[in-house]
Amino acid sequence: MVVLFSILWVSVLLTATTGVSLLPDPSTIVYEGQARFTVLSTRLIRLEWSATKEFIDGKTWLVQSRDIQPTPPAFNVTRNDTHLKIETTYITLEYLRNAATTFSQHNIRVTIRVNIAKGETVIWNAIPNEEYDGNLLGTIRTLDGDADSKLALDCRNQPRNDLHCTYGVISRRGYALVDDTHQPQIDNDPKWPWIINKQYSPPASSLCQAVSVNERRTCGPSNKTNQHDCELRGCCFQSPSSCFYSSQAQQDLYLFGHGRAYSQALYEFTRLGGSIPLPPRYIFGVFFSRYWAYAEYEERQIVTEYIQHDVPLDVLVTDMDWHITFYKQDSEGKKDQAGQDIGWSGFTFDEHLYPSHQKFLQWCKQLGLKNTLNVHPASGIQPWEEKYKEMAVAMGIDPSTSHYVPFNITDKHFTSAWTSIVLNALQDAGIDLWWLDWQQGEEGWMNDIPYTNPTFWLNHVFFTDPYFKENRPALLHRWGGLGNHRYQVGFSGDVIPSWDTLSYQPHFTATAANVGYGFWSHDLGGHTREPDPELYTRWLQWGAFSPMFRTHCTKDANNDRRLWTYPWTYQNNLARFTRLRQALIPYLYTAARRTYDSGLSVVLPVYYYYPENDEAYSYSNQYFFGSNILVSPISQPVNQSTGLVENWPMWFPPDFQWVNFFTGDLPSSSSTKQSFTIDEMPVYAQIGSIIPLLPEPRSSRERIGRAQQIPETLLLYTLIGGSPKGRGHVYDDDGTTIAYKDSTNITTAVTRFDYTVSGNTLQFNIAAAIGSFPKFPSSRSYEIQLRGVFPATSVSINNTFLPFEPFNELINGQDGTTNGYTYDGSTLSIIIYIRQPVSTSQTLQIQVQLSDSISHPYLVQVPTSFVGLLARCQSAKARLDYEWGIKTVYMDDYPLLLDAAATGLRITHSPSTAKDELNQFFSERMTGACDEIANKISNLDSNVRTILLAQLQCNSFIYK
Repeated sequence: MVVLFSILWVSVLLTATTGVSLLPDPSTIVYEGQARFTVLSTRLIRLEWSATKEFIDGKTWLVQSRDIQPTPPAFNVTRNDTHLKIETTYITLEYLRNAATTFSQHNIRVTIRVNIAKGETVIWNAIPNEEYDGNLLGTIRTLDGDADSKLALDCRNQPRNDLHCTYGVISRRGYALVDDTHQPQIDNDPKWPWIINKQYSPPASSLCQAVSVNERRTCGPSNKTNQHDCELRGCCFQSPSSCFYSSQAQQDLYLFGHGRAYSQALYEFTRLGGSIPLPPRYIFGVFFSRYWAYAEYEERQIVTEYIQHDVPLDVLVTDMDWHITFYKQDSEGKKDQAGQDIGWSGFTFDEHLYPSHQKFLQWCKQLGLKNTLNVHPASGIQPWEEKYKEMAVAMGIDPSTSHYVPFNITDKHFTSAWTSIVLNALQDAGIDLWWLDWQQGEEGWMNDIPYTNPTFWLNHVFFTDPYFKENRPALLHRWGGLGNHRYQVGFSGDVIPSWDTLSYQPHFTATAANVGYGFWSHDLGGHTREPDPELYTRWLQWGAFSPMFRTHCTKDANNDRRLWTYPWTYQNNLARFTRLRQALIPYLYTAARRTYDSGLSVVLPVYYYYPENDEAYSYSNQYFFGSNILVSPISQPVNQSTGLVENWPMWFPPDFQWVNFFTGDLPSSSSTKQSFTIDEMPVYAQIGSIIPLLPEPRSSRERIGRAQQIPETLLLYTLIGGSPKGRGHVYDDDGTTIAYKDSTNITTAVTRFDYTVSGNTLQFNIAAAIGSFPKFPSSRSYEIQLRGVFPATSVSINNTFLPFEPFNELINGQDGTTNGYTYDGSTLSIIIYIRQPVSTSQTLQIQVQLSDSISHPYLVQVPTSFVGLLARCQSAKARLDYEWGIKTVYMDDYPLLLDAAATGLRITHSPSTAKDELNQFFSERMTGACDEIANKISNLDSNVRTILLAQLQCNSFIYK
């Protein structure tokens, strides 16, 4: 199912157009009395009611187009003396023709055919709040202060109105309702669309009294509305916080009757509300951030440390201390002229820290780094700001008065001056990405425009700033409500490090896909204090397979996220997953393009592909990462007596076989509980997947700024898993402009890969790229890793045979200059080096003669994979080494363990011995190694003994 969708997506990508029409085809609109119905698709209907028959045709915060498909949907309309009936394949709407009140259970009924084959239906008839039952939820503004996994996403249970809690547009029950009534409208200014300040009068009390308590529909997304805001919306208010529609209230509803066709619902939602934009390529790289008063020389040193430790870095985030601050005055309670904490807002570099910020930013650009600044805009422009005089003059304030320029985000004149004079100057100096931290609050900033909040509007203002022109905007900010999916990416706030917090974030991130807000960025490691090393390790493992990879923490001398500040026993693991994150960018960027085209987020709940399987809902921390990879991040500490997270539950969809991304292990059943060491993570791919990655760079310097580069070399990571066929593809564009939206010109490229196995012959194909663009490489080199196979007897490219190269003589394959192939015994992989670039406009065919079957039992039918068990043997050897000088043990007592740990290298030295080595590994060495640990190593600490026996799964070898 997932592979099929991937193929269809590529087809959509190559044929999509960018023409957007706001108004639907007139043939889709049906009028009846004071109601107007628009059949947007066979599953999506707009329902409007107006006592004055005045309806909204313009854009709103949510709606960008109501013409969501190329041809009008098919439907039938019939009327009798009492009722109107509108019928599509999936929906039947019945409406009382003489209805004199807004929609209620007395005048409307909609039947949704959830599963036509099974005859399953559900009915919506406007009973208040009923539509929330079964909703698969959406997201909220922030996780600030979150320390556990109990933060409510079911908005009925969410007590805070300022979190903009939003339900999803999908429901397991079969339908979802979106209320767009009186939502803010947007004008048609082509340069900078702006909010329309429209307010509504409260209804007459008699119209409120006409609605019985049990028939009141909540006016807006929350039942915690105050009287002022309620009446601005034109709704009824009853103390203390009940806000509801009157009997004559205008209604503007969208009924998503998609049953469990969740993917189709998200696709139509993003046609209605606007596509989820493709972020700039660098967004998917490695961020470094820490709240700290860094001086320029310190930031330069941090970048140098990344190079010295061979750790990737793509985006340097400078938190708020980059500008002039007044912490001492702030600690004494002083406020600025805006009444805000003095120094929290600022737009002027502190020259004590940055003598020349322009030169510093230029230095970063030379390295390939992107730069982010944190801003709190609520204080406006204070008199000490560098741009104060220009702003004061622009706003008609006499600068000699030193009166500050107030922050007025809905005033287009102020906002235009602010962005052009203050923000754009910093962008011209080298700032690539704004981090809008949340200081401005929720009250008093939106001029009493109903339903508005500054979070959403600031996102809109920053994202649509005309400064960007043809360049892609991006920002870090929080969720502002439905429609905010157009303004990526999300910053989830200041969480308190804990295992519960980590456990919550994968579920929270995946669930946000239900409102299209798929690019959440979390403070990896938490924010408010230092996490213990094991917790931080697991957090970075999850971060490698999350939408964004951004470490961060608060200002504290003992709080840091640089990997080399953690105990050395964890550093290799932390660095390995950070490097993997950067390597994943081609795959991740390809998935992000799918998000733009389909509405399906990079991190996606499993139930999108398996909506009829109960397990897809109950295993809620599992998710798809792109279309081929299944992830279940570990969020609990290891058992100290075994060194394992034991019985970690996973569910594998039954229509595919799944292979461990790292070890090649094949799960034995669809529901399984497995054990993992701190070095291991449950990441699985469909067998036959070809995952495009970045290969290892030639030097640590090349890891800096790599994310933004269009790769000229690709690693095609091929997970055979016994499958006789497989495929994958990679998407490319210029990575920086909005040209990707225009399919009328050649602005993108898609390259497909596939392989087939017949007998012991494996045919691998790299197709000619479909499409091109000016920056697309005219030629590429490749590293093809065929994982989970025995050695090759020959390899040829376009009928030219390649020489074999001893793997133990190479360092990441970088020593050669000509094409060749090798074999890595530690991963059971044939590695093909196509070092001489080949044209991307031509097909490349590679033929591999294998020495044995891809379904040999040692490859696919052992209790646990050789690759994973070999790594554990090597860890066991290291653990025994670490006992030296503490409770010393001697190598003389465990020669078979040493032999087992060296098995991969022996195969590498002599690939033809692979089967014999594996036979001895499983039948002799592991049995003997376990016996050594259990019975023969003198002076072994009992706790260490228990851990090693558990990690080496010795129950499978000693007692079998």
